[in-house]
Amino acid sequence: MVKVRGEEVLLPTTIVGSYPRPMFLRGKVFPLGGVHSPEFPSFEVRSNYRNAVALAIKDMTDAGLDIVTDGCQHYESDSDYEQGEIFHFYLDRLEGFVPYGDNISAGHFQDIPVYKPTCVGPIEWRRPIFKPIVEAAVQQTDKPVKIQAAVGPATMSALITDRHYGDIKALSLDLARALNAELRDITSRGVGIVQFAEVLTFFDPADWVVEAINTAFDGIDAYKIIHICYGQQEGQPGVTEMRGSKLFPWLWDLQCDQIQYEMASHGFHQSDIDAIASIPGHMDFGVGVINGKSLVAESPEQVAAGLRRVLEVVPAERVMVHTDCTLTGVKHVVAQQKIRSLVEGTRIVRDELTRA
Repeated sequence: MVKVRGEEVLLPTTIVGSYPRPMFLRGKVFPLGGVHSPEFPSFEVRSNYRNAVALAIKDMTDAGLDIVTDGCQHYESDSDYEQGEIFHFYLDRLEGFVPYGDNISAGHFQDIPVYKPTCVGPIEWRRPIFKPIVEAAVQQTDKPVKIQAAVGPATMSALITDRHYGDIKALSLDLARALNAELRDITSRGVGIVQFAEVLTFFDPADWVVEAINTAFDGIDAYKIIHICYGQQEGQPGVTEMRGSKLFPWLWDLQCDQIQYEMASHGFHQSDIDAIASIPGHMDFGVGVINGKSLVAESPEQVAAGLRRVLEVVPAERVMVHTDCTLTGVKHVVAQQKIRSLVEGTRIVRDELTRA
């Protein structure tokens, strides 16, 4: 079974990372300013942010999730452009970057007012970055905490405007080494589960992609997850139709403990089921059973039915149950019901397995 803080748990439940903000938290939480920026712009922002994290964790705890997150409450999800924080939070605190650049145009994102990270020198880690996020989470709960460490080195390297390296592999490996230092700091602060989001549906199979991710995870003493991101509520035309046959078995070479894959929005399509059936024995599978792109809460029975499809090809002892992706685009009351259904639907299947 998947271990949660050293204890074996059958079908442990969690969310990918983000959760709706409370109404009192608005705008940017962490200031710009490079490696020398303060952790918070004021004590008021610090207090509001930490209270928001506490409320998100309370919802997750009340719902019965086995593993909680900080709810990614630093994302500016009260705007249309929370991607800005996703794409910039840690890069703004690494050496080698400037806080300006051309607007992002990638896939469905065409010229949105979020600037591309711009690399102007060697990428290096200088100071703890996720420290205030980790502290806000681990000090609020006795449950295991999973930290979504933003966008991983492969996807981020593809988004960066490179004015220094002139070679995406060299850039990606230096970025991966900097992220490795950050993951070491995160795990030193009591976090046992770390996760990157990677939009690998945009890539053709390439060795540098796998090498960059493996470099970031090298030697990290934690349970390591790669979330395969298919975009958010605004949709990714042509992306959600992409099937796991493009990704697997290519990604089975990743040196991580689990690959997490969106399946609810795909209707648990048979081609995806066939693709994940080849998962190697040393790797766990994280199944997304809650569609964050839908404004309607699933029923526990719908969750259970989807989970059963996955268990036809992956042993229950190697499955973790997640949301597909973010929940920040739905109303708070809907997000609450979605995570309750996730837990209740998983409980239905657990009971079936333990009775068998």
